[in-house]
Amino acid sequence: MNTTNLLTLPGNRQLAYAEYGKPNGHPLLYFHGGGASRLEPLLLGDEVFSRLGLRVIAPDRPGIGQSDFQPKRGFSDWVKDIEVLADGLGLDKFSVLGISAGGGYAAVCAAKIPERLHAVVIASGAWQMDTINNLPQFNRWSWILIKQFPLLHRGSLKVMQRSLNSSPERLLASFKPQLPLSDYVVLESPGRMEVYRQAAIEGLRLGTRGAAWDIQLYLRKWDFSLDEIQMPLTLFYGEEDRNVPLDLVRRVAGGLPQAKLIILPNEGHISVAVNQIEAIAKVLVGE
Repeated sequence: MNTTNLLTLPGNRQLAYAEYGKPNGHPLLYFHGGGASRLEPLLLGDEVFSRLGLRVIAPDRPGIGQSDFQPKRGFSDWVKDIEVLADGLGLDKFSVLGISAGGGYAAVCAAKIPERLHAVVIASGAWQMDTINNLPQFNRWSWILIKQFPLLHRGSLKVMQRSLNSSPERLLASFKPQLPLSDYVVLESPGRMEVYRQAAIEGLRLGTRGAAWDIQLYLRKWDFSLDEIQMPLTLFYGEEDRNVPLDLVRRVAGGLPQAKLIILPNEGHISVAVNQIEAIAKVLVGE
């Protein structure tokens, strides 16, 4: 396990990434969720990836963690960074896992570089957010804030950044009213909330600009079309997800002829990747 590696990209930007799991295992590019960083895979644990035979490479997106900000970037720009990273690591082919706000980045790889991908899984992934129907009130207001008041959104990220100085216990207690039980139980597990806290602190290391841009991309017209995706996708979602509207997920999946949608009862937004990692790993390695 090496949580900080640095790669210089064309244009002299710096890309930070972590590596977990089995060094000679099946290569997996892990795209973290919103407000997190390359440390997020530790929610599952290095030993889990090793046991499953996965070599996990988790990059920070631009402006997040220790990766330099990239002005005016879209989803398609991420593909160029990933190809440079994969080439630098000597990976001809690899699998991709997009978690939450990492979902769009997994989708664009499926659209643009299918010849380099073994498999693509999106777990609790966000899509272009043209609907917030059926979300709890708190989450609806969060998306409205992001879309209509971007400067206030950055201000809310600064407030969140300060709140990360709280103890893991206090932070979890503040989250409890907005979490389904399945997500709360996952984060309540010993040591996991501290990992969540550290991943979020690292994600905001360079300030709020990168994290804000990352989320706001989901409220703009994407710079690629989902119609470009011709390879199989497997989508894992929890029935209790309060962050991504399942009606939107079903509509997107219905428009992707090779997508397999798995909606799991008694799972939330965070719990899916943690509790279903063995099923996810089987798809990623092609079993």
